[in-house]
Amino acid sequence: MTTRPARIASRLWVLVLFTVAASVAVIGTGMGLDYYTLPFAERPFSDFYDDLRPAGRLGLRYGIIGFGLITAGVVLYSSRKRIKALARLGKLKFWLEFHIFLCTVGPFLVTLHTSFKVGGLVSIAFWCMVVVALSGIFGRYVYVRIPKSVQGGFADLAEIRAQRAQLIEELTAGLGPRVAQVERLIPASVASPREGLFTAIASAVRFDLTHGTTLRKVKRELAAAPLTAPQRARVVRLVERQLEVEHQLAHLQPFQRLFRYWHILHLPLAIVMFLVVAVHITVATLFGFGFT
Repeated sequence: MTTRPARIASRLWVLVLFTVAASVAVIGTGMGLDYYTLPFAERPFSDFYDDLRPAGRLGLRYGIIGFGLITAGVVLYSSRKRIKALARLGKLKFWLEFHIFLCTVGPFLVTLHTSFKVGGLVSIAFWCMVVVALSGIFGRYVYVRIPKSVQGGFADLAEIRAQRAQLIEELTAGLGPRVAQVERLIPASVASPREGLFTAIASAVRFDLTHGTTLRKVKRELAAAPLTAPQRARVVRLVERQLEVEHQLAHLQPFQRLFRYWHILHLPLAIVMFLVVAVHITVATLFGFGFT
């Protein structure tokens, strides 16, 4: 079961990555906004043209750094996932977040490299990159809803049920007879192996929107309980975790199927993107585009 310090560390890690990514987006867009908003026919007459055109001083670097970040994100995450010797280098979840960070900032810089104008063969790579990046964000949404074992791999049904039993046991120890009042507020899991994928996604969104309300109801129930503030906070954390476990139990199989289908889409598009970019780099090199 995830401890509170681990959850705090995970949220802080995501916050740091999000802040850096947002800063890159704001600074990169702000620096070239006057140029990017010009009609394409007027750009060659702009003072920023030599810097921000695709082969310009900044434009070319945007492309190289952006593609480098994408490559690093793919190589690092794939290596951590597949090479056993790297298994001790942090949890896979943190590597996934870093992979998403690199493969979000990278495509943004590549977009700046194109100066928001793509065409010809390279447009295939660009739109593959866009779809891969967006599908990566969706894949992360699915991934975090699939329960993990202590080792970081996907947990099976027995492990989730064991977690659920442990949570209920801890709640009973903390609340005594009052646990029944709290348990009434937690929707019981109803596993449905044949549940449709869209139904599972809708349920996940509904869970995201409503679990905060459920926690507030639990806090109101606990207000009259003879508990100290630390005990009450611990019970709320246990209830929050049980809400997640009940949701995972109910939708385990649909989300595992959805993750497999997502992989079928995500990986081939990434391969096509790399192949077309390789052709693009080769052609650009042969025609003499380089640092100026």
